[in-house]
Amino acid sequence: MLWLYFICLAVIIFVLLWFMQVVFLQTYYSSMKKTETAQIGAEIENIFKNALDYKDQIDKTAYRNSASIYILTDDGDIFYTNTTSAISYYNQNEATYLAQMPGRNVSIDLSDIVENIYKSPNKRVSYTLNVDKLKTQIYVYGKDIPDTEYCYVIIMSIDPIDATSNVIRNQLIYITVISLIISTVISLFMSKRISRPIKKMNEEAKKLEKGDYDVVFEKCGYEELDELADTLNRATNSLERTDEIRRELMANVSHDLKTPLTMIKAYSEMIRDLSGDNKEKREAHLKVIIDETDRLTRLVNDMMDLSKIESGILTINKEKFNFSQVASSLIDRIKLSSMETEHVIEYTIPNELYVYADRTKIEQVLYNLVINAIKHSGEGKRNINVKVTATQKRVKVEVIDDGVGISKKDLEHIWDRYYKASESFTRNVQGSGLGLSIVKNILLKHKSNFGVESTEGKGSNFWFDLERISKKEMNIEKNKKE
Repeated sequence: MLWLYFICLAVIIFVLLWFMQVVFLQTYYSSMKKTETAQIGAEIENIFKNALDYKDQIDKTAYRNSASIYILTDDGDIFYTNTTSAISYYNQNEATYLAQMPGRNVSIDLSDIVENIYKSPNKRVSYTLNVDKLKTQIYVYGKDIPDTEYCYVIIMSIDPIDATSNVIRNQLIYITVISLIISTVISLFMSKRISRPIKKMNEEAKKLEKGDYDVVFEKCGYEELDELADTLNRATNSLERTDEIRRELMANVSHDLKTPLTMIKAYSEMIRDLSGDNKEKREAHLKVIIDETDRLTRLVNDMMDLSKIESGILTINKEKFNFSQVASSLIDRIKLSSMETEHVIEYTIPNELYVYADRTKIEQVLYNLVINAIKHSGEGKRNINVKVTATQKRVKVEVIDDGVGISKKDLEHIWDRYYKASESFTRNVQGSGLGLSIVKNILLKHKSNFGVESTEGKGSNFWFDLERISKKEMNIEKNKKE
């Protein structure tokens, strides 16, 4: 169908061309002659007022434009004309000068024209005389010459251009036929060249629809189609990665749900069958059940939090608070809950650093980053340091570990939901694979800067910053609340 559109476009262009050149040619020619006459008049004014040899120049102007030019006094007497006495003569009966166009059998009363010029508000007249017998027109244009006692009259013939129209019409017939043939050939060639890659892209897209991610959308040399091919290739890669993440998610979530549920069931049965009367064993078994239940709760809460954040339901309630106090208290709690690990958790936090943020969500960010450092630091004794520094306007938080680090390949996707790095990590603290994605979305809501720097074998540094509030502003806030 593409070639048909090209043909239709060519036909429309030629119809317009025929319409303008054949139908409107005479009208356009007449309009052009009238405009040209006004321009000749302006030229005559300038010549008559400023040139010493105005007669020669007026003759040249009249000859160049095939016009009859009359310079008349305000009484209607001819002062100068480029025409001969055969064309211009004096009517003794009416005491008026007449201009007669040769071969036209038309006489024009110059005295009437002069009278009408000076009666006109703008001292200008123009009209067209039809010569029906000869099917032609005569255009008369007259105007007062400012600051003088003279006026001028220009008489031009607007001859029909039938012969010219016939020539143009004959040429257009040949041009139209030849151009339509060429347009048909070129449109067929172009349509095939353009439609071929589009059809191929469509075939590849159908494969992609069926889940085949090995498709490649090839470029064809057209800028727009090449951009489309690049976009589709990127979309294919993203879909493939999303599908891989989905499969990993199903496997991870199934495993993370199955394991604690199995343990809860097993230990519940053990309490029922074996340790019900043994307090020490019962307490140990109940602790396992409680821990696994907490693990399930964390997984469900993480999934709910991320869903709320990404759907826009979760709102950020900012307040001014002492970040130093909140961060120190949180890290101390993490240290107590992670005493069974060999990791050493330390922090360097200046006193009384105030920020403007959502306290609960920022606690969650810091908690997730520290827990992430514990999980991914690797086996053995590792150091984890939470370092807080401040500038006049921002508070920067860094969670630094000396663990296994993150590969460049994993570093690109570390903030993606359900993504887990390829390196092994400790299972002392269980995770859902959602922690860093939650961190990312919360910080985006706060319009915070954040990032990660990591070297394999040397450790990682996750950081973010928050809007700082001065102690003076914090005191003002406290006074308002009181």
